Amino acid sequence: MDVLFVLDPLEVLILETETSLLLAGEAARRRHRCWVSHLGDLYLLGRAPRAWARPLDIDEALRPPARLGPAEDRPLDSFDLVLMRKDPPVDIDYFNALLILDRAAGDVPVINDPGGLLRSNEKLLPLEVPGVAAPSVVTADPRVVTEFVREHEDVVVKPLNEFSGRGIARYSTRDSDLDADSVGALATHEGRHVIVQRFLPEVERGDKRVLVVAGEPLGWVNRLPRPGSFRANIHQGARVEATSLTDREREIIEAFRPLLAERGLELAGFDFIGEILTEINVTSPSALRQINQVMGENLERRLMDWLESRARDGVRCAPA
Repeated sequence: MDVLFVLDPLEVLILETETSLLLAGEAARRRHRCWVSHLGDLYLLGRAPRAWARPLDIDEALRPPARLGPAEDRPLDSFDLVLMRKDPPVDIDYFNALLILDRAAGDVPVINDPGGLLRSNEKLLPLEVPGVAAPSVVTADPRVVTEFVREHEDVVVKPLNEFSGRGIARYSTRDSDLDADSVGALATHEGRHVIVQRFLPEVERGDKRVLVVAGEPLGWVNRLPRPGSFRANIHQGARVEATSLTDREREIIEAFRPLLAERGLELAGFDFIGEILTEINVTSPSALRQINQVMGENLERRLMDWLESRARDGVRCAPA
């Protein structure tokens, strides 16, 4: 196969946490040809979606482990599979790239589906099913935040379009000099919409990432915040440990299966704190290396089996 990865520049990728390069390495092991494009490499020639793509050579024994060859100008339908794996921020450049990829999605499998990505926000997806998320408000209005803080006192404020814990802040009126009005002003000071949620103290016991493929859990890992932090993101220094899925977490994942299938969001990272769903990562679901580490697996093999099936017959199916 010819597999196109739409990625960030290789120099900003971190091998120890990078799922895309792990997948590319498995694809190369199977003698598939891997290619890389960045957002600016995607373009339309009239109505035809195309990309400047560079061949990718992976050898994790070397440093750097990934090398790119000279760029080639190719129609997107000349690839057998396109993996949209660009990390947030989900900004105007990201949306424009999705519009181009959407033109190709009828001729080549694009995962995740660009139309579904255009309709979805990782922080807001948990609100689609009642009763699974923490109490939340989404607003750019400090007055709305103030009222929410008066009710819940201890809150977390998250930008809607970032990832890996970037820009997240915790505010509490219980044990500080802040009042609710001050939190409202701080949370919305840039004038952008944010999601404000009741703080979940259970995070000290970990933030569980579950990698879900076509509605089925593939693997999972618990991420524990470093001492003194409430952020359980690996990029923020969290450590990982083995864990298991509860019946409630499986029930929540199953409740989202129809919505994710309808939007073509076939790869998803569900995040749970104390059985509360906090986020569904659909832009570039990761942590596969950490899941392998704690589960003693090589789940990139099962994931690549599934990706091959998607490229071959175009149907959505879960990995065996």
